Amino acid sequence: MDDVGEKFGAVVRQLRESRGWSQERLAGLAELNRSYMGEIERATAMPSLATAAKLAQALEVPLSQLISDCERFAPA
Repeated sequence: MDDVGEKFGAVVRQLRESRGWSQERLAGLAELNRSYMGEIERATAMPSLATAAKLAQALEVPLSQLISDCERFAPA
């Protein structure tokens, strides 16, 4: 997966973990399969815009913030 996919997955993981949520919980809130959630975080799957919107809603952040966080993300 390309750099964008890696950054998106890392941002989703970071937001999820900051809430103390499991992949299973986030997947349930976003109405996604848990294994697909893991693929997004590992950057082996690239979500559609509709799926990114579901994730943003579940994480309680605007979609624009989720995307802009990807642009600024620098791994620790």
